[in-house]
Amino acid sequence: MCRLFDEWNSEIKSYCNMNQLSYEKLQKMCKSWGKNDIAFQYVDKNKGKMGLLDETPAPVVLWVRKTEKGNLIFEQTEYTQKYLAQ
Repeated sequence: MCRLFDEWNSEIKSYCNMNQLSYEKLQKMCKSWGKNDIAFQYVDKNKGKMGLLDETPAPVVLWVRKTEKGNLIFEQTEYTQKYLAQ
């Protein structure tokens, strides 16, 4: 499990609520993370049966990163509304 998601959970949920995004959908998405950021990705379970050999992209739906001052910055992508709109 993603430690950053657990730590930032309440702020992520608040952001989703304020922006009319589905927190329930977001928390079920694949997560890629680094030291100070999380990328939430949409994976179509009906595609990509061959894993990496299939080269099916998993588009980033939402980026969350922590600044040096400790604030979270949320960046929506062209896929945010498509996969997270309520």
